[in-house]
Amino acid sequence: MKFYGFYNFKGGGTEQITGIANEGLPSATDVISQNNNVFFNGEFSNLSRDLVHVGLVAFKSDGATSLHKHDLRPYESIILRNVPLQKVLIYVASGQTVGFHGMGVLTLVENEDERAVALTKSSINEALHSSPNFDTDVYKNTTITTATTTTLWTPATNTAIGLYKVTMACAGAQTVELRWTDSTGTGGVNVIGLYRFGAEGTFVMDFDTAMLRNPNGQNGLLRAVTTTTGSTQIDCIGHDIQVSQ
Repeated sequence: MKFYGFYNFKGGGTEQITGIANEGLPSATDVISQNNNVFFNGEFSNLSRDLVHVGLVAFKSDGATSLHKHDLRPYESIILRNVPLQKVLIYVASGQTVGFHGMGVLTLVENEDERAVALTKSSINEALHSSPNFDTDVYKNTTITTATTTTLWTPATNTAIGLYKVTMACAGAQTVELRWTDSTGTGGVNVIGLYRFGAEGTFVMDFDTAMLRNPNGQNGLLRAVTTTTGSTQIDCIGHDIQVSQ
């Protein structure tokens, strides 16, 4: 068994891929090797917040090929060890553009004994990366001056709210109930908390990088119920979460 070379997806390692009109065909294809004695060790990573479908075509012992289909969630990687990989197929939703990364090492097996040993160590695993520096990209600022129920956050269509941080600042005495609801604003009520201000004050809530998510799922709302006319500013930071995340 000997070192055969390095692999970088499309030659550079990282590429932007835009989905073609026919989603049944791959948006990008990269051939790793046409030699069924060359084994791949490496990984492919989705660098976007969109779901990416991957097809892995590998050689069987008789030279025929086998296809494995896999969904890569946002920021997820698939890690391959000792797989006689022929090519990788990338499927992206029509019109979407994603970042995709692939790299690895190629090893040549020189006889059947080496091949048998390599295959005993063959594996495919997932790795879903979670960075403490989560890229929060939705910022909501709402000022309330009446005793009412106010929608603080309406997520993008077919996404769910992931809440990272909430800051409430009241100019005077106030009671604020923070709640999740479904898309109607009246059903699926789940109270996050009740906050009483006897006078002017500020309260900050920080959630884990996994975020506090609306249990109503897609299209659910974040709402606040206030009981006085005291000016209240509520700032929310978080993320509109795709169904695949």
